[in-house]
Amino acid sequence: MTEESPACPLFPPYISPEDIARHPRFDDAVSNLIDGLANLYGDDRRLVRELSEYGRAVTFMLAICIAMAAEEDRPDTWLTVGRLAQLGALLGLGTERRIRRFVEEMRSDGHLIETPMPGDKRRHRLHPGPRMLEIDREWTVVFHAPLALMMPQEARYQAAISGDPNYHRLYRAASLKTLGLARDNMVEHLAVDSFMHQAGGSRVLAALMRAAQDNPGGWSEAGFYSMAAERSATTRAHVRGMIRAAAAAGYVEIADAPNSRVRATRLLVDDFRSWVAQGLSAIDLVSRFAENASVPMPEPS
Repeated sequence: MTEESPACPLFPPYISPEDIARHPRFDDAVSNLIDGLANLYGDDRRLVRELSEYGRAVTFMLAICIAMAAEEDRPDTWLTVGRLAQLGALLGLGTERRIRRFVEEMRSDGHLIETPMPGDKRRHRLHPGPRMLEIDREWTVVFHAPLALMMPQEARYQAAISGDPNYHRLYRAASLKTLGLARDNMVEHLAVDSFMHQAGGSRVLAALMRAAQDNPGGWSEAGFYSMAAERSATTRAHVRGMIRAAAAAGYVEIADAPNSRVRATRLLVDDFRSWVAQGLSAIDLVSRFAENASVPMPEPS
């Protein structure tokens, strides 16, 4: 079953969060995404630490979306720090100064390339480099894989999980149409959001969700802080602080002595499942926009 948004009648039909949550393989899809989050970016500790945190991760992805949607005859659509800050404000990314700092980090890593603007050498256009696009395709695979598991006959999802560069370009260009949905999904899921806004947070959250699914009573194995610190490329103190803040908010329970075990509460588990359903619905919508794109997106510079 599909839905059209009453707030935006121009949205194509797409799968609603409710239908995703009712799908007979939704539990498998949730498990698949937990594994995907736990392994996204592999053993690259810098990527794990930085792109598992909301601000940097969303700036990284938004830069690619802007670049993929840019029209060559409209400089106002090109990827620049100003354009990134303008759209980033819709997603709560903060000030232009903060965005500029993220951009400088991406330039230093070789992910973003800059070229002078025609007619004004003081201003620069930004372009995602090959490695940046490769990294983002990893994200695309992970977040489409649950949909491909539930609906293996859907060609769009198969293109995504195969890492098809053309699908990736179209998908990222279309993502600009649904920034409001992306923002709403985080705002409406405060428990998940509390992890996602911290360095390595998505991997710590994935570890909690895996324990909730696999272990008796939902408790983690002993030594959770050390294990999660290693998995999230952070420190034991960082994870301990994250977990204690989550406990104060009612999202986890802690059994500190003698084994440092942690358990996600029903509030966090339910919030995560709702976040997954809403997120997969939004991904299906963006994928529909990409499928309906009548003009191929330009190759990245």
